[in-house]
Amino acid sequence: MVKLYKTGDVMEVVVKRLDPQGRLLLPKEIRERFGEEVIIVDLGDRVELLPRKRADLTRFFDSVEIEELKEWEELEKELWSE
Repeated sequence: MVKLYKTGDVMEVVVKRLDPQGRLLLPKEIRERFGEEVIIVDLGDRVELLPRKRADLTRFFDSVEIEELKEWEELEKELWSE
């Protein structure tokens, strides 16, 4: 493992070999940080792995205001009329 330092940040570089099926084993420390799923980005001259974060949909609760619900039959007519 080679550690590169740039402007206060630490970037680790790990050289790994692919197995005959093209699989890559990520070090445990990286797997623990990224989780079980990653996004693979093909940039042409290189490949990047990004952590896949689960979206927190609860932040959208109460973010939309709606008027009082009309009677169901009226609402249904509005939705289905052309």
